[in-house]
Amino acid sequence: MNALSRFLIPLRRSVRHSVTSYKTLRSASKPSKLLVKSALGSDALGPDKFARFLKAAGFCATASGVTYIGCVIWQYENVRNALKSVVPAFSKIFPNQKSSSQWQDKIMGYWTDLNDGKKLIVGLIAINCIVFSLWQLRSLQPVMTKYFLSDPTAKKIGLPTLLSIFSHIAPFHVFCNMYVLWSFADAAIHMFGKEQFLFFYMSAGMFAGILSLMNKLARGVHQPSLGASGAIIGALGAVCTAFPDSKLSIIFLPMYPFSAESALTALLCFESLGVLLKWRFFDHAAHLGGLLFGIWYVKLGHELTWGKRQTVMEWWHKLRGHGGVHE
Repeated sequence: MNALSRFLIPLRRSVRHSVTSYKTLRSASKPSKLLVKSALGSDALGPDKFARFLKAAGFCATASGVTYIGCVIWQYENVRNALKSVVPAFSKIFPNQKSSSQWQDKIMGYWTDLNDGKKLIVGLIAINCIVFSLWQLRSLQPVMTKYFLSDPTAKKIGLPTLLSIFSHIAPFHVFCNMYVLWSFADAAIHMFGKEQFLFFYMSAGMFAGILSLMNKLARGVHQPSLGASGAIIGALGAVCTAFPDSKLSIIFLPMYPFSAESALTALLCFESLGVLLKWRFFDHAAHLGGLLFGIWYVKLGHELTWGKRQTVMEWWHKLRGHGGVHE
């Protein structure tokens, strides 16, 4: 649980740097079209704001449902194949040869030494790093802006809300978020299991994005957003809610420990003030959405979603042609 303390400092520093880098990048590719707060107020986004919000919310709800079914099926297959090793799969990528290089052996050894939770985290980090690399290609920036940036003024508003969870432009932003994800997510995976964690992570990120979008549409703010912090802070909220008495400390001030409950309360107050006072330091609405989702999931959401997965498992079992729940 001490890994939670690493979350509190680097994540916040990353967002401001990312916004600055985004504006520089956007101005280079599309001059004079920086997204800033409209001087015309909330009507600047047009009369269809509510319809746009419903469109994005409906897309994310559908995506969350598909993720849920996929993760339940993943858990079902993992239970069936619990004794299988990941080594044969890698043998197809790196065939056994007498002349195999040392770097291949090191990668194989490193991968097999990771637990299942860390392997999932490596996968998430890899996706984020690939998307970050694509942002650096100038020829792809129009495509990245269209699909990997949650922009309340864009024509496409649903899919970018999902894909922006994996999107970072600034090196410092992606480094901080991935560092926090690597050092902290173990606690959440230990609590949820890797399949439920993936469903939770995706859902928290989308809920954070939807709350951010709702806040922007209501206030007439045109500023886009991107990054994994909504999903990560959602996991923090879940773990702090489940283990409120756990002792945490800020990485630079380890001599001053505090409880997870105190940290959660402080974050809730800070993000709520950021929304109410219209601070522009971070996407406070997204962070607040992630925290609220994490709290809700531990108190109610788990039983309402993952606790009902038996129905999906039975359906999948029959679809595979086994005719029943138990073989």
